Amino acid sequence: MLKMEMVKKYIMDEIKQRKIMEGQRIPGCREIAQTLCVNKITVNKAYKALEEEHFLYCVPRGGYYVIKSYHENKPLSKTIDFQTVAPDFSLIPYQSFTHAINVSIEENKKKLFLYEPPMGFTELRESLKERFTQTGIYASISQIIVTNGAQQGINLALKSIFGFERDGRLLVESPTYHAIHDMAKALNIDCVTIRRDSAGIDLNELEYIFQTEKVKAFYIIPRFHNPTGYTLSENNKSKIADLCSRYRILMIEDDYLADLGMDKRCLPLHYYDTNQITIYIRSFSKTFLPGIRLGAMVVPDTLSNLVIQQKYLSDICTSGIVQCALNFFLTSGMYDRHIHKVNTCYRQKLVKAKAILSHVALPGLSFHVPKQGLFLWISLPIAISAELIAKKLVHENILVTQYHISKDGHQGIRLCIAGVTKEDLDALETVIKVIREEMSASL
Repeated sequence: MLKMEMVKKYIMDEIKQRKIMEGQRIPGCREIAQTLCVNKITVNKAYKALEEEHFLYCVPRGGYYVIKSYHENKPLSKTIDFQTVAPDFSLIPYQSFTHAINVSIEENKKKLFLYEPPMGFTELRESLKERFTQTGIYASISQIIVTNGAQQGINLALKSIFGFERDGRLLVESPTYHAIHDMAKALNIDCVTIRRDSAGIDLNELEYIFQTEKVKAFYIIPRFHNPTGYTLSENNKSKIADLCSRYRILMIEDDYLADLGMDKRCLPLHYYDTNQITIYIRSFSKTFLPGIRLGAMVVPDTLSNLVIQQKYLSDICTSGIVQCALNFFLTSGMYDRHIHKVNTCYRQKLVKAKAILSHVALPGLSFHVPKQGLFLWISLPIAISAELIAKKLVHENILVTQYHISKDGHQGIRLCIAGVTKEDLDALETVIKVIREEMSASL
């Protein structure tokens, strides 16, 4: 047995025998090295491996803690849920975030329970400014507004752009994030659609829409598109920004999964905007803690006061406690460590999904498995009903999300890997079986 594996087994046995309980700090590297007669570096490698396997979590300068007990019995899930965007429970850093909250309360107790400015906690916005700059988003702190999730950011953008008269139309991709249609309907905003597929956005069609429709804003998800998982090419993003600038169309960039991007060459649409026509929106819910409902906006100077006013009317300000805790998470390095763990987990799932789907060859059927992100996309032949496929999969205890692309009749199925374990991805075989049967029946 390798020495590192020996250390892992020793720690896991201690947890299994309840000598070390959930939430308890495990012995330091020096102590275990002396006990097992191994090098401290070996012990540290073993601890890091157990952290990646979601048995331990690390508090900077505070050691390693047990995140779950080895003997813990998990209820067997009868349903494989490809609908939920919430991450697997093992990826939620509830213990370390609790530590962040406690530290934040202790350090900021004199001001934490007072009202914050609508724009958000100043220290957090400074941290976000630095983080945004590293990813190609250049903004001043006065342009950054903290929101209760990305969805509030989208809502604030729509209210600020369209005002009370609701003049002009909103251009959205087809398919797109379903809630944008619900928000537009609630605000009496008319929508026009443009096809989004593996090739991106058709620039000729986009310019034609700008010329013939009274478009005021374009809601777009350039990276890790929901529901297809596609990411626009840099050339496509650059030319979209040029067209929007030429026709004076505001862009609402929903970059909700920005932190899942590891390729620094893949830039946000905001990077290509040289005329301040982009409202940039980012979420910390999908990759971090869904329940904390935290997001951020970068707003052009011309719209800043309007958005701040709408934010104040909406909820005055976002909770100071979670803002301070997130800021501690960001500045301590805990957030980057967590994101690395999440990215590693999702990449492993995507590799397995691609291995399962790559051998499937059915006429008119296509799959998209991205290198990064959350969504798998199945594009169905026109004759096949996505709704019927979804209903049949319910009988197999599998939940998926169906989409209908209105302009050309194409339909698709979105499968989210976030809350599905790597082992449960075998259910993709059943998804393919049901589609194959339906295609055979339609002949």
